[in-house]
Amino acid sequence: MSSLPLAQRAGGPDLARGLALLGIALANTVGWLHGSPWTVLLKQADATALDRTVDVIVALTADNRGFPLFALLFGYGIGILHRRSEERGERPRRFLLRMLRRHLVLLVIGLLHGILLFTGDILVAYALIGMFVALLMTRRRIALPLAGVLALPALGVWGWADAVIGLGGGDGYASASAPDYLTGLALRTQETLRDLVLTPLLDLGLITPMAVGAIVARLRLFEQVRENRDLLVPLTRWGLLIGLLGALPLTAVLVADPTHAHLEGETVLGILGVLHQYSGLVLALGAAAGCALLAERVRRRGAEGVGPAEHALGAGVRGIEALGAMSLSAYIAQSLVFHALFPPYTLDLGARLGSAGASGIVLLSWAAMIPLAVALRTRGRRGPLEHLLRRLAGSTSPKGARP
Repeated sequence: MSSLPLAQRAGGPDLARGLALLGIALANTVGWLHGSPWTVLLKQADATALDRTVDVIVALTADNRGFPLFALLFGYGIGILHRRSEERGERPRRFLLRMLRRHLVLLVIGLLHGILLFTGDILVAYALIGMFVALLMTRRRIALPLAGVLALPALGVWGWADAVIGLGGGDGYASASAPDYLTGLALRTQETLRDLVLTPLLDLGLITPMAVGAIVARLRLFEQVRENRDLLVPLTRWGLLIGLLGALPLTAVLVADPTHAHLEGETVLGILGVLHQYSGLVLALGAAAGCALLAERVRRRGAEGVGPAEHALGAGVRGIEALGAMSLSAYIAQSLVFHALFPPYTLDLGARLGSAGASGIVLLSWAAMIPLAVALRTRGRRGPLEHLLRRLAGSTSPKGARP
């Protein structure tokens, strides 16, 4: 969301965005697979050993982790823009008008994405909740952290739902198994418009990670890495550890008792789902801190000159950073690729593949976008949708403003 030249962007947030894209895509495979009964975390109940192994990896690292990480970074971007607005001495009204225009354009892109391509769009919720977070940032300092705390129960509801919704015997989203594009279009339109109306209620949980990101931006935590190293190192260590430990109980149910034959009702499963969700937020903060440390190290070591191994690591990190800088374009591009492969009216891989095959496609498509992102960044260009967003919404900074 920043208007800085690409070469001047902080590496950590872009690296984290690039990794969050992969996590979101892995978690979203549930929106494309169909025909097999659901179980915990909306995984397939009749999975093969290989599919279940992939399910476990995704449950520990991506489910209820990619979305909080991306939301945290979205809030971080809003926080940076508000901080610069204050540094320029702008009135809150000017900042809010620019944010309103930007979020309205993002809302339209999200609606088109949800209707034309993918039911599980996140941009609509990010646009609406993000605008609310921007509004809170112009109020008293206590408003944003207070809202983040009050929204915690709503965030927990997501985890509860992910844990128990499989008990209902579903076997995929209706639009995923639509026999033709027009039928799928009608179903996605209904689902997207319904989500638009219900977002202020159902997606209130997004306030918490966005508030965390915006507050962290006030501290310049992921930009001034050397100055904040004493905080970033323990955040990384404990955030990743708590995030992984918190995911273990629900993941163990997925492996040992996928049909819930030995669980009494929904209560135990729901509590494990809430733990999975809350620990995902902690892991998101740890991952963002770790990415800031890694990006800073790569840039520092690159300036000093390194050996082949460090050079390869640096190239990979910079490639993921480039992808993260065009995360909006990459997010929509992923849906274009999956739409060409998974529905019944294309190759119908959604009914033929399990978690392993779908995740393999996700990983390959994500990796294939990295060279394209690097090529654009080398030429100083933004992603196509980032460029469109800036054209329609205007720059995030007024003309003549200094970075």
